[in-house]
Amino acid sequence: MSVGFLLLAALTVPSGRLGAVVQDSLPPDTVRVAAPDSLLPAGAPIVVRGDTLFRIFGRLGPIDADARAAAITARLDSIARTYQSDQDSLHVIEIDGDVIVMAGDRAIMAVLPADAARAGVSRQALAAEYIDQLSRVLSSTAFRWQLREFGIGLLKTVLTLLVSGALLWLLRGLYERLLRLVNFLRHSKRIPSIKLQQLEVISADKIADALLLLIKIVRGVALVLLGYLIVVLVLGYFPWTAGASGRILDYVVGPLGTVGRSILDYLPNLFFVAVIVLVTKYFLRGLHFLFNAVGSGAITLGGFEREWAEPTYKLVRFLVLAFALIAMFPYLPGSKSDAFKGVSLFMGVLFSLGSTGAVANLVAGTLLTYSRSFQIGDRVRIGDTLGDVVTRTLLVTKIRTVYNVEVTIPNSKVMSGDVLNYSTIARTQGVILQTTITIGYDVPWRRVHELLVSAALSTEGIEKEPPPFVLQTGLSDYYPAYELNTYVKDASRMRLTLSALNERVQDVFAEAGVEITSPAYTAIRDGNAMAIPPESLPRDYVPGAFNVRQVGTKPTSTSGPSSRPPSGPIPPTLFEES
Repeated sequence: MSVGFLLLAALTVPSGRLGAVVQDSLPPDTVRVAAPDSLLPAGAPIVVRGDTLFRIFGRLGPIDADARAAAITARLDSIARTYQSDQDSLHVIEIDGDVIVMAGDRAIMAVLPADAARAGVSRQALAAEYIDQLSRVLSSTAFRWQLREFGIGLLKTVLTLLVSGALLWLLRGLYERLLRLVNFLRHSKRIPSIKLQQLEVISADKIADALLLLIKIVRGVALVLLGYLIVVLVLGYFPWTAGASGRILDYVVGPLGTVGRSILDYLPNLFFVAVIVLVTKYFLRGLHFLFNAVGSGAITLGGFEREWAEPTYKLVRFLVLAFALIAMFPYLPGSKSDAFKGVSLFMGVLFSLGSTGAVANLVAGTLLTYSRSFQIGDRVRIGDTLGDVVTRTLLVTKIRTVYNVEVTIPNSKVMSGDVLNYSTIARTQGVILQTTITIGYDVPWRRVHELLVSAALSTEGIEKEPPPFVLQTGLSDYYPAYELNTYVKDASRMRLTLSALNERVQDVFAEAGVEITSPAYTAIRDGNAMAIPPESLPRDYVPGAFNVRQVGTKPTSTSGPSSRPPSGPIPPTLFEES
């Protein structure tokens, strides 16, 4: 074992038994023999801050007293910087016959027999004297050192704050310049928009807003990082808060290190998941823009109706997301664990049991979409509900009735019933609007046809082509039934048009002097005026009289307590009409 190695061990060991370390470093056959006092050197002083505390004399193997003194002085300087009398108490320990002076859990020096022999006391007594001297000088030195460190730390803090203020000023100037630059580019129309054919995918204003948001986010992150670094640096400048600075740094660096290692370990799977997510995201975004363009008419696809765009996009999006989730599932964290599998199975069972009706409505909604039974705005009758279609989704259909009430009908119910659509053919050919009237046999049927057609042609909302027509739908005992058929193209106003048609029929028949009454009624009327409005009667019209008077009476007898009808035939009663 070389002398240089032993010296290095004695100078660098920070704690533990210095003597034991050196003893263990000697060859096994080396024997420590104390030299006579006449052969010992004058001793090496232990100097702290220019004051000699005591001298040491003994050799530790090949390490002489001077080397021991230098090592002890270096250790005392290191201990004095952070020495606290309540935490780093000085004490003596004995291990295998070696007496060692300790400061807390750090070794200061070993008391050798030669040192004790020169002092004329035992090693334990000499160690106690050393502790008394070291305690005073360490406390004084620690206080001076801390004052010095406080001054240096205060100076460093001021410099740090000045540098931080300069950085904040530069950051603020850069931030404002970038904001002005983006606003200048926005107002000068130098930011191009992103277009797909005639469809504007991303406008210039949205790009400018995104740039402004990015600048604000970067500025906020820079401010947070700068504040964090200032706190860590300032706390690290002072010995009392240096430990807190390290802990605060560990609060961020430690978790970041753990997360970083986990990410590095999971990087292959994470890369695969990221690729799937990005491809799915931008693929769906492209589909969304494409179907929006098809729905708005900016892009035309042969054989594909515009109203199919939105439901088709929703269906394709669902399939794409399902495929992406299936492909990504094996690479998710914990996907192979039993707990993850159990939760997945449980959610699948819940979805299967609870979504039967929803799936039925979804399938029905898809079929309704591509069967083109109705469109938004069509006037339809579904079951007992008559109204206009306002919303159609893959699950339900909403109808606003003629009484302005919104009715929600599940698509499965729509598919299971009849759907009457009044608007489909009305847009091109017109839908037939009907009204029925009964007129007596005394009015010629050709005259009735003429009046009905005339009333229809003069009604607003009735189409001239194809022309209205009349069907005789019945020949009853008292009157025939006439059905007027007209064409209208605005199905949403069918009720209003029918009301106007009925009003016009009454006016036309009254103007023509034709009563809209049945013979069963006229057979028992008492001879009053005709049943049409007075303003429609001829000026010289005089209602005929229909009177009844008695021209003959039955003979009766008033004699006696009671009256009896006479015997013989009773004369007939005569009625006379004038």
